[in-house]
Amino acid sequence: MIKSRALAENTKDFTEKYPALLYKPLGKTGLNVSACGFGAYRVDYRVREHYEALEYAISQGINLIDTSANYSDGGSEILIGNVLADMIESEKILREEIVIVSKGGYLQGKNLEAAKQMKEDGKGYKEITEYADTIWHCIHPDFLKDQITLSLERMKLETIDVYLLHNPEYFLDSPLAKDLELDELRHEYYVRIKKAFAYLEEEVKAGRISYYGISSNSFVKSSEDPVFTSLKSCVDASNEISEDNNFYVIELPLNLLEKGALINKNQVGDSFNVLEYAYESELGVLVNRPLNALGEGKLTRLADFPVDNELAKLDETQIIAEINLLDLMEEDFSKDYLDVLDLSKENREAVSYFLKAGQLLKENWKSFGSMESFNDIKKQFLIPRVNFAISTLVRSPNMTEEMKDKLDKIAKQTNKLMSVMDSLYGMLANLRSKDLHVKLNTSVDRSEADMFKELSLSQKAILYVNSLKEVSCTLVGMRQQKYVDDVIAALSSPVLADAREKFKEI
Repeated sequence: MIKSRALAENTKDFTEKYPALLYKPLGKTGLNVSACGFGAYRVDYRVREHYEALEYAISQGINLIDTSANYSDGGSEILIGNVLADMIESEKILREEIVIVSKGGYLQGKNLEAAKQMKEDGKGYKEITEYADTIWHCIHPDFLKDQITLSLERMKLETIDVYLLHNPEYFLDSPLAKDLELDELRHEYYVRIKKAFAYLEEEVKAGRISYYGISSNSFVKSSEDPVFTSLKSCVDASNEISEDNNFYVIELPLNLLEKGALINKNQVGDSFNVLEYAYESELGVLVNRPLNALGEGKLTRLADFPVDNELAKLDETQIIAEINLLDLMEEDFSKDYLDVLDLSKENREAVSYFLKAGQLLKENWKSFGSMESFNDIKKQFLIPRVNFAISTLVRSPNMTEEMKDKLDKIAKQTNKLMSVMDSLYGMLANLRSKDLHVKLNTSVDRSEADMFKELSLSQKAILYVNSLKEVSCTLVGMRQQKYVDDVIAALSSPVLADAREKFKEI
């Protein structure tokens, strides 16, 4: 177990090792944190690249890590524990320098399977929100107790520095919501939050967490929205428990396109926005999704994409020819070898179904819509299916060198086409981003323009959020070292003057 917790003096000492970077106070916790934190949403201990990225981020000056029990089904927390343990043991860092944020509330994956079994056995958690078949939600003390225990075990920690209720607004949008009047529903919502807060105060006394709060996407909504979460009501609930409470941190979405946190007056009779009220309440504010804007039913990635200029120059005829080649290679392999390979019926059917990247591209290559959509399809379907098919075939006991050679050529052609699609859709995304670059470049003061225009789109987006005094830390996904370098460059840039008003006008 990793002893101790983040301490104010040690986090301040940590900041002094990296004088070129921007650090901020985390509300009234007394802790100093890097203005960008390591967002661990899609990292997993089974991926070496993720381990190296987190280790590198900490070594470059990042000292806040944000995760959750449901990220990678617990794999994110395990990764964090592994990296911390190794870096502390090798004396590269002190535990007291690093701020660990985790969250609880979701039941997915193994958590959900266990909860469903408990329900069948008559021992289920109380006040479960059965939102959908694949997602349940709960903030009842019994559930939080188990979740904190599991998170501590996975991260090998004695204490989690900040523990957040994770999107409790699922309750407001659940099947139960349809049976209650809005006032009745909201009353029950804050009763449940207050009960959770009272329990988390006990966890602070026990030393298993230092501070607590809420991560909610609905802090930024209009106060009239049925799913709106009122920060004032949460602050009032904590003060009713104790004036000396430990409700110190919140987390919410904010980016160049989703500006609800800045423009929606939704607190204290719609007199303040959530950032203003949080600042007046001395709460630490963590911002998520600074580069992933959701709106109009789509995701917009606020980043520039790398493009291979040679591949981007290929015309439609050349692209179709490359796709047809892959389709023919896969079709020939299946026709010539599937019947003679020693495969189970199940594996044979799977390979026959999955070894069709060429066919999928032939039918869809012009209709993926955006870089974001193509990346999702590539990561969730194309690459996993091709990898499964090839790895299954290679393990066949009667696989010959000739067959392996043909599979290797299929793999290379698949990778080539992935690069072609990356460059094609990346080029289109970059063209769409040109107008935003221009707007951003002209939004800053003349004295800031020369520095600012040299930044990438992601660095500009991060810098705008970091320049808001109300924001303590902007959480950025850094699954690769190149993403860490991108963030460090943003942290090394001077904050923008009058960022609030400029942000609103973009």
